[in-house]
Amino acid sequence: MLPSVLKRFRARPKAILDLACGEGTFAVAMAKKGFQVIGVDQSSQMIKLARERAKRENAKIKFSVQDMRSLSFQENFDLVTCWYDSLNYLLDLKDLENTFRGVYRALTRDGLFVFDMNTIYGLAVKWQRHPCLVQQDTPEMFEVHRHDYDFERSLATLVITGFIKRGNRWVRVDEKHHERGYPLDEIRKCLRKSGLRELACWGSLQEMSEPKPDSGRAYFLTKKQTR
Repeated sequence: MLPSVLKRFRARPKAILDLACGEGTFAVAMAKKGFQVIGVDQSSQMIKLARERAKRENAKIKFSVQDMRSLSFQENFDLVTCWYDSLNYLLDLKDLENTFRGVYRALTRDGLFVFDMNTIYGLAVKWQRHPCLVQQDTPEMFEVHRHDYDFERSLATLVITGFIKRGNRWVRVDEKHHERGYPLDEIRKCLRKSGLRELACWGSLQEMSEPKPDSGRAYFLTKKQTR
């Protein structure tokens, strides 16, 4: 969907910075379309997997282990992206603002920043519709997701328990994820304070329609303000 968004706003970026790139899914896809891409993630394990994916798919990408709350680059980028509700993992408003300020510094003049976040409704209602969900059930893997939400702190918790078959043994793996829901007005205030101007906000990226009260996710397109 990103190419259609760029086309709509007549943007022709060459250099892309992908924040919280994880295993490199998006970064690799963009590199294969001809963009110059740098991917960053604070997890060295994720960066290792991303490098392996890029090598496997013959995609030329630079990867860097960095915390998006304290970005540091010599170069600038025409486009910065942050997908898969990664910004919801920032549990403090100051961390969100510091990330936006780092994006501002990383962008070229009039550069664009595109990101998505789970809404409060998405975390408090949609996530909770299935408090316990079997995500995978195969002869080699069994994975259960459990959800909870703290209304006082606007904090969602996802507990993942998986059992992986290794030979004749089953190995248990546990993960706990926390995401904070932010009101859209709060996100917009952080953007303005960081020098980023909102060009669009959608509840559906495919339809490019405005967020509704029951939208589970919000997609923002912003532009670096000239100071």
